[in-house]
Amino acid sequence: MSDRSVSQIAETLKSIDIAMLVTKTGSEGAIAARPMSNNKDVSEEDGTSYHFATDDGRIDDDLKNSDQCGATYTSGEFYCAVQGTGKLHRDRALLEKHWVKDLEAWFENGLDTEGLILIEVSPKRIEWWEGREEGQLTF
Repeated sequence: MSDRSVSQIAETLKSIDIAMLVTKTGSEGAIAARPMSNNKDVSEEDGTSYHFATDDGRIDDDLKNSDQCGATYTSGEFYCAVQGTGKLHRDRALLEKHWVKDLEAWFENGLDTEGLILIEVSPKRIEWWEGREEGQLTF
């Protein structure tokens, strides 16, 4: 077991643009996953990450029904699994705070995209592996 701080893990996650964001879906609670950018927006204080989407897909319904979610990251020999809760935000000021220009490739109307939402993933546990090292952080 190796120790790394939240800020060290967050720095690594910032360098990995795409995570597989996982939610419970449907009435039976099946697992659904989809690739999402974290926009290099990962808190060094607590590992919280932020992802943009629109409310016309399944992800907003999933998080309304169950806030349990996770995200997985990989780069080279580094693997990370974040398990926690997801929260939907529509507040314009908060969306502006987390918006990055690169998102315009996915949301052609930028912050004015109809149904734009911000998904905040707050970790309860972060597990990571790199080569023969591994560790876990709990919150």
